[in-house]
Amino acid sequence: MIRINLLPVRVSKKKVAGKQQLVFFVLTLVLVLICNFWWNRNRSSELAAREDKVKRTRTEIAQLEKIIGEVKNIKAEQSAVKDKLAVLDKLKAGRQGPVRMLDDLASLMPRRVWLRKMDEKAGLVTFDGSAGTIEDVSLLLSGLKKSAYFTNAELKKTSAKDDKKQKLVDFIITVNVNYTPTVQVASAPAGSNASAKP
Repeated sequence: MIRINLLPVRVSKKKVAGKQQLVFFVLTLVLVLICNFWWNRNRSSELAAREDKVKRTRTEIAQLEKIIGEVKNIKAEQSAVKDKLAVLDKLKAGRQGPVRMLDDLASLMPRRVWLRKMDEKAGLVTFDGSAGTIEDVSLLLSGLKKSAYFTNAELKKTSAKDDKKQKLVDFIITVNVNYTPTVQVASAPAGSNASAKP
């Protein structure tokens, strides 16, 4: 009978299986290291991209803040120009307004009304005068109320006065003056024969 010793075959199979397991372990370790390297590199590139995006966003914010600063400067200059124009309009109204106001006052003055005194303080004008009758004072008051140059006309005092020749009514009227009424002469077409008074 022939006897075969199978022990060396088993040992060689175990060696081959051990080598295979070792190769598999090494391959797995290499694969894990490659995956880890790839994942780390991917995260690093994503982080670099986000940092670059943050840097660009900060640059854009700095540019926008610069533009906003320029816009604020322009608005401040525009406000200063508007203030200067308002001052110029006020000066122009102060130069032309009183003349036009007095012209309007002369046109609405009844025939038998005389002004002794006209006093203006901070836009409030006080008329002190005399009239032939109380109706003449009433005509003056209603004319002042209809005028574009006067507002808040109010009769403060009336008193009858007996002159040697005739009876007179003394009066005091207060009114707010507006040298720039809403109806302006500039709205009239050029070259027309419109009145200089609104």
